[in-house]
Amino acid sequence: MVVGVGCERPSSQKAKSAFVVRPEKIEFGPAALGRTKSFKLKLANGGRASYRVEGAVSSVPNVEIPPFEPFTLSAGAEREIEVHFTPQVEGVVQGSVEILSDSEDSGEVPVNGRGVKAFVEVPETALDFGNVAMGMVEMREVTVRNPSDVDSPLALTVHGTDADQFTAGQGQSTTLAPGEERVVPVAYAPRRLGSAEAALHVVVCDGCEPAVIPLRGMGVASKLEITPLRVDFGRVALGATAEQSITVRNQGTEPLSYSGVQLLDNPGGVFKVVNAPVAASGVLAAGAAVELRVAFTPVALGRVREGRVEIGVREQGTTAPGPKVSLAGEGGASCITVLPRKLDYGVVAEGMTATRQVQVLNRCREDVLVNNLQLDTKTGGFFTLTQAPASIPVPAGGTARVGVTFSPRAGLTAPSTAQLAVTVRTAAMTSTESVALTGEGRVFKPCAYELPSNLRFGKVPVGAEVGLGISIRNTGGEACYLASMQLVPGSDASFSAAPLENTVLEPGKKATLVVRFKPDGEGPFSGLAEAWVNHPTAGHPLVNVSGEGVKGCFAVQPTTVDFGVAKLSCGPRTRELIAVNDCIAPIKVQGMTLEQTGEEFSVSSQSAFPVEIGSNGGRVRLSVTYTPVDDGDDAAALRFTLADGSEYTAGLVGRGVTKAEQTDRFFQESEAKVDVLFVVDNSGSMMEEQQSLGQNFSAFLSAANQAAVDYRIGVTTTGLTPSPGGWSECPGGAQGGENGRLFPVDGSRPRIITPNTPDAASIFASNTRVGVCHWNEQGLDAAHRALSDPLLYQQDDPRTPLAADGNGGFLREEAKLAIIFLSDEEDFSSQPVSFYETYFLALKGNDKSKLSINAIVGPSDLGTCPTASSSGNRYIQLALATGGSVESICTPNWAASLEKLSDSAFGLNRKFPLSEEPADPARITVDVNGAPVTSGWEYDAGNNAVIFTREAAPQAGALVEITYPLGCN
Repeated sequence: MVVGVGCERPSSQKAKSAFVVRPEKIEFGPAALGRTKSFKLKLANGGRASYRVEGAVSSVPNVEIPPFEPFTLSAGAEREIEVHFTPQVEGVVQGSVEILSDSEDSGEVPVNGRGVKAFVEVPETALDFGNVAMGMVEMREVTVRNPSDVDSPLALTVHGTDADQFTAGQGQSTTLAPGEERVVPVAYAPRRLGSAEAALHVVVCDGCEPAVIPLRGMGVASKLEITPLRVDFGRVALGATAEQSITVRNQGTEPLSYSGVQLLDNPGGVFKVVNAPVAASGVLAAGAAVELRVAFTPVALGRVREGRVEIGVREQGTTAPGPKVSLAGEGGASCITVLPRKLDYGVVAEGMTATRQVQVLNRCREDVLVNNLQLDTKTGGFFTLTQAPASIPVPAGGTARVGVTFSPRAGLTAPSTAQLAVTVRTAAMTSTESVALTGEGRVFKPCAYELPSNLRFGKVPVGAEVGLGISIRNTGGEACYLASMQLVPGSDASFSAAPLENTVLEPGKKATLVVRFKPDGEGPFSGLAEAWVNHPTAGHPLVNVSGEGVKGCFAVQPTTVDFGVAKLSCGPRTRELIAVNDCIAPIKVQGMTLEQTGEEFSVSSQSAFPVEIGSNGGRVRLSVTYTPVDDGDDAAALRFTLADGSEYTAGLVGRGVTKAEQTDRFFQESEAKVDVLFVVDNSGSMMEEQQSLGQNFSAFLSAANQAAVDYRIGVTTTGLTPSPGGWSECPGGAQGGENGRLFPVDGSRPRIITPNTPDAASIFASNTRVGVCHWNEQGLDAAHRALSDPLLYQQDDPRTPLAADGNGGFLREEAKLAIIFLSDEEDFSSQPVSFYETYFLALKGNDKSKLSINAIVGPSDLGTCPTASSSGNRYIQLALATGGSVESICTPNWAASLEKLSDSAFGLNRKFPLSEEPADPARITVDVNGAPVTSGWEYDAGNNAVIFTREAAPQAGALVEITYPLGCN
């Protein structure tokens, strides 16, 4: 018998625990001041032996771990703990959370966060629009509130792959008044079959991550299967043609009407339908399928704008648009991008050099090889590669850098030029991209400069980051040449800096290298920075860089106050920071000093130094002001010296700019098709205006006929319910209650006027005489119902006994929509004006250029229009929000007014709204197809838009670029 005796296993054979934390870093991101943001941290044991977790502590204030009972993690086990961040001051908070355990592995987790001010409250609940038929629009609502006592900006944007199918808050003010609560309409208009997902982003505080409201919907075309819904041809060589198929299958039990396929969007003429089978009798039988073939033939390098084909399959008896299939492709064999296309070295001192980087970005699905780098110097100095022109592998999705150095030729001051050719090869293709190089040589006298010999970060909490600057200043009377400035390779990895490229320093000017120090542990760290200037004996100055990582109970928040980019003319910016004592005893701060090269930063405090900061969360607030005086980076060090002699440093950084510009780009599209809906008031005071409209209709059609526009024109009334009768009767079969149906609902005359309608002007005149029997003007609701389900695509309104009184066949997806309201009374519809703007825009895919809303109504100043019952302010608001025209109902010249509306409805787009407010409208510049345009347009401050005259309107297909200086933020 063998008796087992217990003995301790040798240490080399003991089972080991393995501390694992997921994620490896706690990223709170922006968080509103005074509010707690939570983070779930998962602890796991990746070893074979268990370990015990006793607790957790934070190295920085405002980051706390709620107390929890100690626990043991066995092999493979996991457990979550919660970490809270409650910022008390604006700025970055960085540090670490230490997990107290008996594991052999480190238990420290870096933590980052940023405190910001909040100004908007919004519920982050998802909006589900359910199934929505193609061509329809479904509405939902979101409520937002401003909890503050000052005006707050309201910024709404929709993001995601299906963002083009959702719209939010169209036409609403971008400012929330103090305490204001507002209902924001959200619309979903499916443009593709299948599920659609996006997210409504609401900015809740300056710099915060937005509140995200998921948006979901399903675009349906019942009984149909279209495969695929998006055809991507990929990359196709120039001159070659690629083909792919689309399968259309009727999965229902009833036949569908089928009229083939047509190209809706074909930018550049690169797409083509090469095979479209014809179905017998125009019917796709139940269970039947057809296969279509489409082709792509690129004519230029790069990705083309997507095209679309419409498949003419729909339920019988309706005019609903057929399903759409998107077409995508890219011209050229190269999926490699070389940036920049032009590289200007500027001025370089004779006898010195400047080196710049060219990036080769691999956007292919496979690895590529840069197998040839060729430099061709055309004029002037010398351009050389910083590496051998050997093959450089670039992995899929990766980037390679090619260094090129410019050396001026002695005695030559004229510009130097060259070209770098980069040849890239894959298994299937070879392509070459080129970069234009320019530089200029100049003789400089030896540089007189000032540069500190040391950069001290002092004590910095482990995991926090401090940014300080090394500034080299030209102290002489001649310009200096700075070739470069950077951290020396081999410096501790806790230091980082973006190198400065070559530049010329005029007398008194400086250049600043911003160095950031983020210690990953306790103890000293060191590095070295270097600069290269034009001086025969002191041309390579060095700066020692040092710092110490510490874990303590004193901290400065934020450790770096970053003012960002500040326009010089906008005046100073002010931020706050705090010194916090989380120790169990008071701390005395012996002194506070500000060190900088220049006078851009200033600091003030309500507490005089020396100052004693109380224990357990005591704090001192300081105010920092940044006033840039010239272009470039600025930096300063704010140092706090404690009674024991230890020194903590907060960094102050900012960038001043003289010029800040915005360029908005627009494509002018032709409007060959326009659908026009007139909404005519049928109340008792409108008889004369109805007659004037009909008698002058030929003036309205003049622009359409001159431009050969394919138009459809219909009329409805402002009445939703039939008049009870009495003093006046209304014709047309609905007794004034058209409820959005086109007039006349009894079909006694054509209800849709087209270029082929005989005697169109006479028929329109009759259709505008809708009667004067009603009293409740609800024009916006009438237009909404005319252009929504069930009227929009049905030939018959199923809710009424009248036959063929639907609006099917009026609205075309590819056409521009123009709505014209005619009323002498205010609108009394049920929804806010923003609801209708959102809806009508969604009908046109949120493309403002495809929507024109206009009004002939009572003006705001009724003194100029005594016959109007009231001002049509809601109509005016909607028209102005969509860039339409507004005319007075008391117009003495109906022909002139209708001609203006005709130009708005049928003419080329002349109004281009700017994305930002210009600082100086006089400095707006306009380019059309790359050529400057100095006349024929003006800036409209009321609409913040550039408006062209009718004669100067950019032609269809033109690229319009509008550049202007930005104002102050």
